[in-house]
Amino acid sequence: MVDTRSLDYEFQRPLVSGWMGKLDRAADSRKKWREVADECMMFYAKSAAAMWDPTYTRRFWRGVEAPRFRLSINKAFELVAIFGPNLFWDVPNRTVEPKKTLEIPPDLFQQDPQGQQIYEQLMARQKYEEATDRAVSYLMHAWLNYTPQEQPGGGLAGQSELAIVDALIKGRGVMFTRPYTFPDSGRTLTGAFREAPENLFIDPDFTTLADAKWISLRHVEPHWSVERRFKLPDNSLKHRASLESSWSYGESRGDPNASLHRVSGQTNDMVVWFEFFSKTGPGARLTGMDTPIKEHLEKVVGDYAYLAISPTVPYPLNCPTEKLRTMTDDEVRRAFEWPSPLWADDRWPCQVLDFYPDPESAWPIPPLAPGLGELKFLNFLVPWLCNRIWTSSRDFWAVAGPHFEHYKKYLTEGADQIIVPTPAMVDDVRKAVTILQQPETRADVWRIIEFVSEQFDKRVGLTDLAYGLNPGGTQSRTAEETSAKVRAMGVRPEHMQRKVVEWQSEIATVEAFLTRWFVDGDS
Repeated sequence: MVDTRSLDYEFQRPLVSGWMGKLDRAADSRKKWREVADECMMFYAKSAAAMWDPTYTRRFWRGVEAPRFRLSINKAFELVAIFGPNLFWDVPNRTVEPKKTLEIPPDLFQQDPQGQQIYEQLMARQKYEEATDRAVSYLMHAWLNYTPQEQPGGGLAGQSELAIVDALIKGRGVMFTRPYTFPDSGRTLTGAFREAPENLFIDPDFTTLADAKWISLRHVEPHWSVERRFKLPDNSLKHRASLESSWSYGESRGDPNASLHRVSGQTNDMVVWFEFFSKTGPGARLTGMDTPIKEHLEKVVGDYAYLAISPTVPYPLNCPTEKLRTMTDDEVRRAFEWPSPLWADDRWPCQVLDFYPDPESAWPIPPLAPGLGELKFLNFLVPWLCNRIWTSSRDFWAVAGPHFEHYKKYLTEGADQIIVPTPAMVDDVRKAVTILQQPETRADVWRIIEFVSEQFDKRVGLTDLAYGLNPGGTQSRTAEETSAKVRAMGVRPEHMQRKVVEWQSEIATVEAFLTRWFVDGDS
């Protein structure tokens, strides 16, 4: 271990700064995806007025006044409502089977008595191992079908449903598989938990998650929760908190100096921190750390490193500077180990669901993205068309000045089918009063709306068959024609279903790995 007693207390700050710099590059690399994902989310979950919020209108239709009727053509919600139930409706049954052993033909040893004896010993050992594998497979099968129901947060079904909605709207669903323990329980369980895809960061030097050399997950937690997680002294991170929770805001309402304390940051209680999973070491090589220290750190930790970094804390949360001064090499190595050694199986601790990958980016294409242009146009045109219809449906009467008071009471107060007397001096009533006709709405507008809506449906797969309707409203002439249409319509959802099945299989595989590693007989 390198002696650090003579060094500045915050000598690990360059390591923190280096990882935050990597994080900034990762955020820049996914900026295009993030903008599209946020826009898709707005059309899915926000109110009809969201598209006319000044922040949004400045980006897309600067200077256009909002219409009177702010309708929302929420086809994004329809996409989730139609495809979601078809992709995941129940927790899948997990089947665990022992691997088949290599069968050796007995006739290979018939001519060799010694070989025959070796063969019999080999077969006896093989039968014993097969029996053991069957017992282990049975136990693993029972365990993997038990944990989805025991898992908190709605179980695996609830967590998967949230992640699938993320995948349909934002393009990616993210699950992190990890061991956990219930409060006041010594049992170790395993489960997969949904994380918001915008909290995931991927090495920007690669275009696939599999090739990336590091990933990161963003967390926002109360300072005391982070302190307990990393066994830090109580309140050691309180002055490092950068956000204020609703809990803290509510508690400070009774403090007459709350506003002053808020300005100075004293009411902040939430710490923003990032988990980094690295396959290329602790990342000290090119930092400004003292050379002997960073070289020794790289050597001791190795290629697979775990770091918990907060931008407001000058040292990794999993290896504070004060502890590092007295730790042995083995203790340092353990401090920087991945919480779950999935690197041994060349896996990340997260399993992602992408329906449409982008070959040039590690971030996918949201299913709604190809139809965003049409969706914006519909949400722009239809409210204005409704506004136009409302305006043109009003009646305007032109009345000659001398006869204003005579006709006013009949136009504003008259009952239905009332007889209106005409003044004697008026030879033609149209010269005294007449209705002003507004131009009718052009029929082209309705055809444009129908065309754009049809183009959007084709892009995202919301065809008539998806709603159980006949295409174009016409009945198929033969059963074969109907079957052909159903097969064509089913290609897209079947492809998406296969993606979900592969994703759930990967989750189960990782959970089985963690079970073998963390779960003991008592659990």
